[in-house]
Amino acid sequence: MQRCPWVKITPYFKYIQEYDQSFYEQFMIIICGLDNVEARRWINSMVHQLVKFDKAGNPEATTLLIDGGTEGF
Repeated sequence: MQRCPWVKITPYFKYIQEYDQSFYEQFMIIICGLDNVEARRWINSMVHQLVKFDKAGNPEATTLLIDGGTEGF
C-alpha cells in the first residue's frame, strides 16, 4: 500500500464464529464484508464483549467495527 505503508491488511476467509474472543482482541479495527444478518449480529455481540471499562465505569479504547457488507455500503 503506497498511501498507508504502516497499515497491514490480512483477509480471513473462515466463518467468523470459528474464532474465539482472543482472536478478535488482537485487532484495533475489524472491517466486515459479511453477507448475512446472522453473522453481523454475532460479530456485533463479540465486539461488544471486547469493551473494557476503567475503574470509574467509563469505556476505554476498544476494537472498532466497520461494516461494509450486510448494510450495502
